[in-house]
Amino acid sequence: MNKPTLTIFANFRINNEERYQRMKDSFESFKDINATKWVVNVRGLYKLKTILFLREHLGEKLYSYTLESRKGWFYDTRNMLPQIDTDFVFFWIEDHINMVDVDIYEEILSEMKENKCDQLTYSWYMDSYSKIFEPIKESESERLNFFYINKKNIKIVEDINKGFFYTVAAQGIFSVSFFLKIINCNPKVRRHLKDTPFDFEKRSTDLDFINFKYSLPKFELFACIDDNLFEDNYCLIDRGLYISKFNRIEMLKSERIMNSKIYELKFFLHRAKNFLLKFINIT
Repeated sequence: MNKPTLTIFANFRINNEERYQRMKDSFESFKDINATKWVVNVRGLYKLKTILFLREHLGEKLYSYTLESRKGWFYDTRNMLPQIDTDFVFFWIEDHINMVDVDIYEEILSEMKENKCDQLTYSWYMDSYSKIFEPIKESESERLNFFYINKKNIKIVEDINKGFFYTVAAQGIFSVSFFLKIINCNPKVRRHLKDTPFDFEKRSTDLDFINFKYSLPKFELFACIDDNLFEDNYCLIDRGLYISKFNRIEMLKSERIMNSKIYELKFFLHRAKNFLLKFINIT
């Protein structure tokens, strides 16, 4: 079997010095991964500085963009797709840090390819999360556990989780076909503003994105810098493994997300639109 090929993909906003530093630290943690190319779009005040930094380290492997159209994140990402022609796509999120020797990713990709796996969640390694999937475990390899995400197994996991769960996380390695399916399908009802990437992630209630093979690693690959998600002392800052000038709340405020009146108004109108669409569908 030929070794699987890999593209590192990112479409992120780097808007201040702290976010820029975290991006650099994340990059340094896995820059030597065996990837054919890095396809990266950078938005925000630090976009040129970020591209210059990446160009210095990646040279001709970097395919860079500064797209930020009014049509939104999905539209801009679709303009990047002609450069993504490898077996797998690694969706790089700039506030997650690699915790292992990068050589191991070649073995992980080989195991994904051999088992015809569509997605691997490479971060958020938590016992409380992995346990909810144990009843639907289908098979395993040396480094990965595999599960089918279909209607029957979704019901099992939802019962354990006492509600919906996320079937697609941005922090993932994807088969190129599955990645393209997500990018080329605009969300029917948006849960987030169109200039953000958050609608890339799918819930178990999003039935257009089921019937695929999912995997979780048997050990931690990446970890988030500042977000505990739902497990205390998970993030690297709380573990004492990363020093930052800002905590998560301060970071969001510094980027004028939480305290932006314009953003709050746009988000309110967005939620109101979603409610009206649901009401119309019901009636």
